[in-house]
Amino acid sequence: MKDKCNRKIKHIRFSVTDKCNFNCIYCDNEGFIPKTTELTVEEIKKICRLLAEILNVTRIKFTGGEPLSRKDIIPIIQQVSDLGLYKDISMTTNGYLLYEKAEDLVRAGLNRINVSLPSLKPDVYKKITGSDSLSKVLKGLNKAKEVGLFPIKINYVMLKGLNDLELEDFIEFSAKTGYILQLIELHARSDAIGKEKEFYVKYHLDLSDIIKSLVEKAVDVKIRGLMQNRKVLFLSNGAIVEAIHPSHEFCMGCTKLRVGCDGNLFGCLYRADRGKNIKNDLNLNSLEHFEKVIREVVDSREPYY
Repeated sequence: MKDKCNRKIKHIRFSVTDKCNFNCIYCDNEGFIPKTTELTVEEIKKICRLLAEILNVTRIKFTGGEPLSRKDIIPIIQQVSDLGLYKDISMTTNGYLLYEKAEDLVRAGLNRINVSLPSLKPDVYKKITGSDSLSKVLKGLNKAKEVGLFPIKINYVMLKGLNDLELEDFIEFSAKTGYILQLIELHARSDAIGKEKEFYVKYHLDLSDIIKSLVEKAVDVKIRGLMQNRKVLFLSNGAIVEAIHPSHEFCMGCTKLRVGCDGNLFGCLYRADRGKNIKNDLNLNSLEHFEKVIREVVDSREPYY
């Protein structure tokens, strides 16, 4: 299914909870504030099945809040995997509970993982996340690699005056571990949760020149056309860097549909208000009804930048 800008929906980003054991200063709450209770495992499974069948998507990423803080996260992954409709099941996590759950996640059907890692310095890490747990997260990353999650990506949101001098450390870390480094520019807060412009002005750093410099040093550059036209940079030391830079081109390459933990289906991180909550309709057995709702949401998508 394509939207009005001829962008085909190719994958789903599904929040399973708004709860989190961290308090990261740049958290965007996945662009929405839930209005009802969290979906049950069965409701999540049903929505995943409907989206796969109607949109013909085979890729899904589970997020939060912190998805691993949900006690039934393993059954959620297992139930969705058992549908046999998704070839790629991934997750974004802060990594705090990764060491304990990595092996069970793989057994349940998780393929790969993204771990938020804003700093390699314990004091800076604590300042950004509110948690003194860098060593525990790094231990979880090692465990994830050991049990076969691949690829493993680390999300490094660069913040002016806080962690912006750690880029070279992260590049070396990527080369040493084999983890893909996702270099992320801070974006303005979504309308759904308030933009907090003072925060953005204080910490935002335009990554254009940094990305340009990395491109010049790279031995190879590819474009992830399936993922918002992101540049993937292959550096001489073996590090792989993906650059995530909010822009019109970024929006024009967007192929995501999002589901909030309360059942809100929406098409843009910045415009959750255009979504449709489908939780109360799950008792209906009309595929035609859901096709209509999903079409309305897809048609509401337009480039934010």
